[in-house]
Amino acid sequence: MNKIPAFLRRLPFTLFMLSSLGLVALFTNTYFEQITHHWLNRTGFAPNDLWYGRLERMFTSALVTSGGVVFWEALFFVAFAVGLAEWMTGSKQTVLTFWGVHLLALILLSLFISLAIHQLRNFGLETSELARDVGPSAGYFACLGLVSARLKRPWGWISGGVLLTIFIAVLFLPPGAGETAEIKFSAGLAHLLAFPLGWISSWITFRSVA
Repeated sequence: MNKIPAFLRRLPFTLFMLSSLGLVALFTNTYFEQITHHWLNRTGFAPNDLWYGRLERMFTSALVTSGGVVFWEALFFVAFAVGLAEWMTGSKQTVLTFWGVHLLALILLSLFISLAIHQLRNFGLETSELARDVGPSAGYFACLGLVSARLKRPWGWISGGVLLTIFIAVLFLPPGAGETAEIKFSAGLAHLLAFPLGWISSWITFRSVA
C-alpha cells in the first residue's frame, strides 16, 4: 500500500494532465462524441488567434481533444510519453518541455501559415480559421522527444531518427475520415516541430546543469 502514494507523488504533472483531459471531456461530452463547433470555437487555437491576442486559446486547446477515439489516444500518449518523461527527468523538466514546446510550436506554426497565406495570396482569413484545432499532441510528442533523447547511446539517436522519419512521412499522408486537409497539415507540422524541440530540450537542460 505504501508504494502507491510514492508512485503517484512521482507523477504529479502526468496525473494532472490525465485528470484535466478527463474532466474537460466530461464537460464537453467528448468521451465518445466528436467535439461540437461550439466548443471548438471556444477552446481551439487557430493561427489568427496569435495576432488577435487570443492567447488563452494556446492553453485551453491543450486540454481539449476532438473527441471519440482521439480522446482515448490522447490519454494513452499522455500516460505513456508524459509519464515516462516525468519518471525519467522529473516534474519540472517535463512541465517545461510540455508547455514550452507546445507554445513554441503553435507560435512557429502560426508564423509559417501566416507567411504562406501572405505569399500565396489566394487564401484569406477564412482559410486560416479552418486550421482551428485542439489537443495536447504537441506537448506529449515533445515529451516523447525528451524520452528518446534520454535513452542510452546509440538508442537515443536511433529512436530519434526513426520517430522523426515517421513524423515526416505522416505529414504527407492524405487526411483521414472527417479530417480536413488544413487540420491534417497543421497538426502534422506541429508534431514535426514538437518532437525535435523536445529532443533538443534534453540537451539544453543537460548543458545548462553541467
